[in-house]
This record gives sequence, structure tokens and C-alpha cells, in this order.
Amino acid sequence: MKRRFSIALVAILTLTLALAGCAAAPVASTHSEDDLQLIGFGKQPGETTALSTGYRGGNGDTNSNSGIEGDDCAPSYNTNTTAAPDFSLSESDKTLSLTGYGAEGALDDDTLTLADMLTYAIQDEYLARAEYERIIADFGSVRPFTNIMRAEETHIKTLLPLFDAYGITAPADEGASHAVAVPSLTDAYQAGVSAEVSNIAMYDTFLEQELPDNVRTVFESLMRASENHLRAFQNRL
Repeated sequence: MKRRFSIALVAILTLTLALAGCAAAPVASTHSEDDLQLIGFGKQPGETTALSTGYRGGNGDTNSNSGIEGDDCAPSYNTNTTAAPDFSLSESDKTLSLTGYGAEGALDDDTLTLADMLTYAIQDEYLARAEYERIIADFGSVRPFTNIMRAEETHIKTLLPLFDAYGITAPADEGASHAVAVPSLTDAYQAGVSAEVSNIAMYDTFLEQELPDNVRTVFESLMRASENHLRAFQNRL
């Protein structure tokens, strides 16, 4: 009886996801707990709920060979994202005044506009993807780099609609030109720690600013996920 109930429940959930435009298989049958956290489903430390809302969640430290096809089912803002109605967007909000690239530039910028913050955020996601791609090319398919690199695709796709919603031009992906080679796998893990620390500090700085509600939600989710990535790299050192 319990088995029949479980099968029925999975079928209902699958149909619901399909109707919502989510083509992923039921996560309970294909993912370990760590993989579920990576794609935004697993319990976060201290949480008791079955599902989380992080975009970059999970420590990614698992021996499971399952993929992360559930990424498309994680909470995100799609191409239909619109500007928050209670946020008054001025011309200065759409003006770029960048002082550098990614988190490094953001942490040196004393005059952050909405355009600046969205640009720095996606630059840092571009950079993380490029850095992890380079590490995988040099050292092979090593976790958690493989998991986290694939998750970066979701982060970028989550940020891009916000540029359209607020009439801001998204920057080209120049992450590869800023990625730096490392001499060893230990250095690669340390580079991951440094990257996530800077990323967390960047989003923490952004959250101190006046933001539209939907931008704040995305920044909060990306920061929480970065904290999980940080733990994944620290566990390797």
C-alpha cells in the first residue's frame, strides 16, 4: 500500500512539473542529498524543510554519478520576468560606473547603481564558470568543480532576465580572459574558497543597497548557495 501511494505521489509530482514546463525527472529517484542541494532542492544546514530555494546550493561533495538535470526545476526568474512595480527606476540606476570586473570590482565600487550590481554579479558568475572549466581541463572531472560549474549555467540564466526587465544591457561573457591557471589541485580548491568568499562579500554588499524585490530575492539565493559552495571547497583542504 505504501509503495503504491509513493508511486502515485511521484506520478502526480511529475505531471505537475511537466505542466509547469519543467522536464526534469523526479529528483528523489536520481539524486543524492548532496546533488539535490547543488541544484537547489536539498535541505540546507539547520533547515527542516524538504525543499530549499537556493540556486547554487549544496556542497557538491558526493560520489554519486547522477547529473544535475533538475537545475531547470529550481526556483528562478525566466524570460517573463518584469520590473518590480514598487521600484522606481531612475536613469542613474541604469548607468554603469564600473571600477573593475566581477566581485573584485564590486567591492571597490562606492557608487553602486542597479546596472553596476547586475553587471558585477553576472561577471562574477561568468568568471566562476570559466575558472572551474579551466581547472577541469587541467586536472580532469574533479568534484566539486564539475557540479558547481554546471550550476553556474543556472545562475547566469537566472540573472539574465533581470537585465531585460530593467532595460539594462547584459555584458558579454569575458570570464575566460580573467580566469587564472593554478599549479595544483590543492591550489584549485583554495582558489575556489577565495572566489566564493569574494562572491559572498559582493552579494552581502549588494543587499545593503535599495533593490527591487525580485533582484533582492535572486541575490539572496545566490549568496546562500555560494556559502554552500564555500563549504564544499573548504572540506577538500
